[in-house]
Amino acid sequence: MPDQPLSARINIRASEKNVPLSIVIELTNACNLNCYYCYQRHSRKTNELTTSQWVRILGQLADAGTMYLVFSGGEPFTRHDIFDLIGEARRLNFAVGLISNGLLIDDRAADRLASLGILDIGISFHAADAGLHDELSGFPGSFDHARSAVMRLRKRDIKVAIKHTVSSRNFCQYQALQKMADEMDCLFECESIVFPDTRGAVSPFALTQEQHARFLREMGASFRPEACGDRDNLHCDAGRSVAGIIPDGTVVPCIQLPLALGNLTRQSFSEIWDGPSSREFRESEQQIDSACLQCELHGFCGRCHGLAWWETGRWQGPSPGLCGRARAAKEILHSKS
Repeated sequence: MPDQPLSARINIRASEKNVPLSIVIELTNACNLNCYYCYQRHSRKTNELTTSQWVRILGQLADAGTMYLVFSGGEPFTRHDIFDLIGEARRLNFAVGLISNGLLIDDRAADRLASLGILDIGISFHAADAGLHDELSGFPGSFDHARSAVMRLRKRDIKVAIKHTVSSRNFCQYQALQKMADEMDCLFECESIVFPDTRGAVSPFALTQEQHARFLREMGASFRPEACGDRDNLHCDAGRSVAGIIPDGTVVPCIQLPLALGNLTRQSFSEIWDGPSSREFRESEQQIDSACLQCELHGFCGRCHGLAWWETGRWQGPSPGLCGRARAAKEILHSKS
């Protein structure tokens, strides 16, 4: 543990003590885009909490020991009260991040974000090619809007991460986006796992094993052969040091694992977090299926309970998408040895 960064050590202790260090809040399912792979398109009529309800919840999260909040959606800037909520979160000394498509971030919005002192903001890009990005977002001109938002934010010294999901529809755009991020002095966060938009099926846009291998080689991903035999990488901090809250106030272990632990319109956060549903989830999280525990690929597996739930309907078992990526990782390691 002494060789680990301070942030990693804090997260480990928080996970051990079930302190909800980091919370992702989906303020709304409403969005001004119609992205090709979005798994939220079928839930955009969900009831949303009011400003006063969210303010009350933010106070409860502060009391529970939460330090980092991420406001997302849908598109969080479609909420008329987004700056009021960011302001309240900053008043309570939360470190605040956001995830946005950038379309509604004009000069005035960028000025307000700078004055509020947010920690960072992720702007989503489907491609470095403007035409392809616009096609995949379902909105002509969305690439130019997003790029302009990044420039506005960087001009004000706001930390920006260009976020990208690699799929079969935009494969090989990641290197150009990495270059764009470097040129704009941004971080680049790239993920090769695509969530399906319906439960019980692998996304039609998921990468093949060959595409996973190429992506991992070209992006210089590193693998830990010493992790083989270490079963800790099959577990997750969901429901321990991290959690999610969806627009109607339901608390979930993770935004991508929508198992209801309770609803904040009926209970306080502490009642839910320390309650029977949360305890049951934490206990059952230790019971990963034997198929995963005994798998020869587990040392290469960046397991995600949420993806397994979406792809198979069972969050404790194998995920076809992650199994393919693990096989690709093993193939690369063996080719280097």
